[in-house]
Amino acid sequence: MDAIDKLGLLANLQGESCELNHGPDPRREKHPAVDYIIQPFGYNVNEIEEVSVREMLLPVCAECAEALQGNEWTLFYCFECCSSHWVYREFAKNRYRHHILWLKGCPECASEFAGLYFSDLESIVEVPQFLTRLTIAEVA
Repeated sequence: MDAIDKLGLLANLQGESCELNHGPDPRREKHPAVDYIIQPFGYNVNEIEEVSVREMLLPVCAECAEALQGNEWTLFYCFECCSSHWVYREFAKNRYRHHILWLKGCPECASEFAGLYFSDLESIVEVPQFLTRLTIAEVA
């Protein structure tokens, strides 16, 4: 993503709504987006060179952005059907230490699970990123 793309996204942010799940009746109200999560997907050519095949951009509201930075919630996000589910870590059967678990296929869109990717906002500096926190130098 270059600086012009970033500026275009920031200009359009005012008209965006959060794309994450907000409970059992998500169509009830719109949650205005305040930022985008940028998640690059790609592969490593070697230990130094990484290739980002595509970047997923998710508009998020202030409440979701705050939850993703805390240690109480883990987000499961399927990048095949764009569904999302929050897990409250205190009540979860498993111990989740990552902020976002990216799914390739989920029970809502696929009969076979195809993969799992994870992101930890604190320990992995580059993945995922919030668009408003990137400097122009990092984008260009």
